[in-house]
Parts: sequence; C-alpha cells; structure tokens
Amino acid sequence: MTSASPELDESAVGVDQQAVSPAVEAWADALTRMEQELHGALAKVDPVPWRPPIGLGPIPAELQERAARLLEAQLHTIRYLEDVRQTTAKHLAAVKSVPRAEAGPHPVYFDLIG
Repeated sequence: MTSASPELDESAVGVDQQAVSPAVEAWADALTRMEQELHGALAKVDPVPWRPPIGLGPIPAELQERAARLLEAQLHTIRYLEDVRQTTAKHLAAVKSVPRAEAGPHPVYFDLIG
C-alpha cells in the first residue's frame, strides 16, 4: 500500500512579502487553501466542498513550482486513498463471506416469565 501524502516543503509555501503583486497574493492564498484541504483529506475531518477560485488568471511564474509540488502531492494522495478503498473493499468482502451464526427464522418474542 502506498504511504500517505508526502510532506509539502513548508519553507516554499510562503511568498516573499516584499512587493508582492495582487495576482501572486491571490494565487498564494489559493494554493495555501488547496494545501490545507489536501492535509484535511487524510485527517479525520469532514471535507469541505471545493470551489475553484474566481478570477485568478494565469499562475505567476514564481508560484509554478509550488503548484507543481501541490499537484504531485494531490496525485499521491489520490493513489493512497484508492489503495485504502480497495483494501477496505477486500476486508468487507471477507467479512460478508462469513456465514451468520443463526440459521432459520428468528423469534419475534422472548418469554421472560415462563
């Protein structure tokens, strides 16, 4: 089974705050949200429906490497979750193949007095 999602390089998550254009800031925020959602996919939290950011335009060159790492981490997580799903399906099939202990009709009432 594949291991859980690879760690993202936290030092590369941020963008140099000196003279950051609005496009870079918007993309950095969007990537941060996607990275948080990726980590949440492996945590025991309810997923939040994803909505694509509006009006970002093309990704700035200085964020392309970060976006590529995020994409690779997402693909790795997809493979991991698919492995987990297949393993769970095999376990469920094995459990369902075990015959039940009780055979025949079940009583509707239980006589406690007599």
